[in-house]
Amino acid sequence: MRLYGLLFLLTPMAFAAEYRAGVARVDITPPIGHEMGGYSARKHASTGLHDPLYATVLVIESGNNSIALVTCDLRSFVSTRVGELAKQKFNIQNTLIDVSHNHSGPLTWELRSPWYAEAEDKMVEAIGRAKAAAFPATLETSAGKIYLGHNRRKIVDGKGFMWWRNAEMLPSQPVDPAVNALQVKDADGKIRAVLVNYACHPSVLGPDNYDYSADYPGAMKKYIESQIPGATALFIQGGAGDINPYHDKEPVAGRGFTVMEETGQLLGKYVVSILGKSKPVTGSLRTASATLEVKNRWKPNEKMAIGWTAGAFGNSLCFAALPGEPFVEFQMTFREKTECGSSMLFGYTYSAGGVWAGYLPTILASVQGGYGADYNTTVEVGTGERLIDLAVVKILELCGLLKDLPDRRY
Repeated sequence: MRLYGLLFLLTPMAFAAEYRAGVARVDITPPIGHEMGGYSARKHASTGLHDPLYATVLVIESGNNSIALVTCDLRSFVSTRVGELAKQKFNIQNTLIDVSHNHSGPLTWELRSPWYAEAEDKMVEAIGRAKAAAFPATLETSAGKIYLGHNRRKIVDGKGFMWWRNAEMLPSQPVDPAVNALQVKDADGKIRAVLVNYACHPSVLGPDNYDYSADYPGAMKKYIESQIPGATALFIQGGAGDINPYHDKEPVAGRGFTVMEETGQLLGKYVVSILGKSKPVTGSLRTASATLEVKNRWKPNEKMAIGWTAGAFGNSLCFAALPGEPFVEFQMTFREKTECGSSMLFGYTYSAGGVWAGYLPTILASVQGGYGADYNTTVEVGTGERLIDLAVVKILELCGLLKDLPDRRY
């Protein structure tokens, strides 16, 4: 009798949710005729719709802290207004606008069209719906490896040359095949959301495509949701600054949309296959945001402020959000340096004001040269390394692993 009584008392505690979570989705597709972003080779504006573009929101509340992950099928999105309104209206402490870096969507903040403000309003409304629909939740992480792309910088005699497409799937390096999945379950153990973090440019569709599409991340989300009824899938891009899909810029007159769907389904199937091998996320959510001031690489007298956010759920899950295109090596370094059970680098994520940083190349890549390394990049050399180190230090502080003062013996 004592044993059964003990089990009765322990069971509710063992399965008690540490968090509340809510999800919502809103269509943010621009009108046909809006200028598209992603390729300078395009000759005119959009002419059609292949599949809608969404903002999918996951709100997680932990004690007095909260975070809204606003994941968008867009190339980039810079907005302090969304986060400010989310805090004023819904008491959301941290808003992260994560974009997949989709190349078959619209120009956004650069164009400042009426659609931009409408998209902001829709994101805020979706955050409110997610908060209102919040339920007691448990979080679990899964991890695995899948190769969907290559490093598009080929180094020959110490010089970087661009290798945009690799349909033969020849080896390249560095590449990080790591895929991380965060699943959110309700009190009944039902999966309500699956967030996928992976590093690869959504550029299966090329400049000859004038139809809106979410590219392979959209196909991935659609597949996961078809396999897990009632679940909402989200995608957060990783350190994809130098990673292209094998079938980059697949002509739409050929198999463009088919290959895009196949790529997304490959990732979706793999994610579903690893969900059963998960680890629980435990510990209170702690977050911190800051701004790093750097020089403009080409105009040393001009300063740039880059806002970034770091967070940790205990020491079981940590993340860093950077507003630009980090090279894949930063994702690998971040994972190695943090003392967390699961580490996710959120590239292409605006969260704490400042500018959109653009490409964040490594110091070595800046020396070797190439697209995004010694041209089409603005930040001073070493900015990426500084951001990663700052995020790691902050996470170690949030996890209680870094002391404020050195040992007095020294």
